[in-house]
Amino acid sequence: MLRLSTRKRLPFSKWAALWLVLASVTGAGCRSDLPSHPAIGRRVGRLPLVALTDPSLPQVGTAEPTFTGKVTLLNFWGTWCMPCRRELPGLARLAKRLESEPDFQLLAISCGSGGPDDLAEIAASTSDFLTHQRLALNVWADPDGVVRMLFSESLGLEAYPTTYLIGPDARVQAVWVGYRSRDEADIARSILAALNSLTALKQSTAQEEVDGSGTLPSRLSR
Repeated sequence: MLRLSTRKRLPFSKWAALWLVLASVTGAGCRSDLPSHPAIGRRVGRLPLVALTDPSLPQVGTAEPTFTGKVTLLNFWGTWCMPCRRELPGLARLAKRLESEPDFQLLAISCGSGGPDDLAEIAASTSDFLTHQRLALNVWADPDGVVRMLFSESLGLEAYPTTYLIGPDARVQAVWVGYRSRDEADIARSILAALNSLTALKQSTAQEEVDGSGTLPSRLSR
């Protein structure tokens, strides 16, 4: 875990496959030894990120990511950060197993080591790392540092890597600071729980529509 320097403060369903991840990671467990993170329950709003897209993947376009209605895993990392380099492949594995799940998204934000980022440099170093690790992953950048400043001031971003689980109501549900090998199982378990809750909510909403109109919504009747 690499902490943000105060002197350089930034200026600015694949359920079965997922359970296989849980079963394959040893030493798994909840981070009950850590105090509740101050970001828990707080809402994440607009994030002016820039997409660094992988040409081999469906393009995410240039639009800013949205959180409402999705389960989002948002990860701050950097190619210069050794714990980040160790963690990201595991997050990519989780995303791969959920690539056909429309209600899940991984937002991996590639960050520089301090100060405003050179977008071309970030793009090149990120591409080199992903290629070397054979990771097919769409990544985002925060060239002006605005997103990191927001998270640092309001959502407790203090170190790299830091990973936030954001629910479909755009509120933070869980946070992992630093890297430990067993975190992959904990993150997978938390994602699974969030997706299950979202599915239950959708089913409940659909049932309410049926009860109210007497007919099944057209998108569910097929």
